[in-house]
Amino acid sequence: MADLTTSTISGYSPTASAQTKSAKKGDEMGQVEFMKLLIAQLKNQDPEAPVDSKEFAVQLAQFTQVEKLTSIEQKLASQNQNNISSMAGYLGQQVKLSGSEVKVSGGQGGQLQIDLNAATPLVKVDILDADGKVVGTKTFENLPAGKNFVTLDGLGVKDGSYGFSVAATRPSGAGFYKPAAAVSGVVTGFVPGPDPKLVIGNQEYSVGVVQEVTIPPKV
Repeated sequence: MADLTTSTISGYSPTASAQTKSAKKGDEMGQVEFMKLLIAQLKNQDPEAPVDSKEFAVQLAQFTQVEKLTSIEQKLASQNQNNISSMAGYLGQQVKLSGSEVKVSGGQGGQLQIDLNAATPLVKVDILDADGKVVGTKTFENLPAGKNFVTLDGLGVKDGSYGFSVAATRPSGAGFYKPAAAVSGVVTGFVPGPDPKLVIGNQEYSVGVVQEVTIPPKV
């Protein structure tokens, strides 16, 4: 491709070159400057050696392609910047996630948000394998009514994804009921990109699974 930012375009005169240099910003040429260059080229061409129409068409097509690619690059850069700004808003926030599985690594299964209708003397969380068999249990005592965030640590199961089942004793002590429960955690980082991820604990989760964002409870 011919260098459109200098006077090497065929038939272009030194006068047009001076105009081009004054119109340029840095080392780049915009669409307006390019059109001025072409007009100047046509005005100053040698009548006995006019600009070749085929070469002119090729130069115009090449510049159009470059303009399109530049526009696409600018849009992608803008989207990436917006993506990063949006992701940064999650940092330090407590989030509730959709899904019915916990990810266990090194005996750590992250957090659950358990919503209790009333204060409860005992909450039991069963860890389930792919067949629904209980492979581990974690209990929590004397939890108050409302949102409770519990940590699933010290789990004696292999690393992997597991289902979970939560049961809470009734205030009267007569039997159990199943309170609403979901995977939760505090966002400590993020991974930008086409499929952005939030870092929660030692796991990554898609932004699309976030159901609720709240201020973390005071420890």
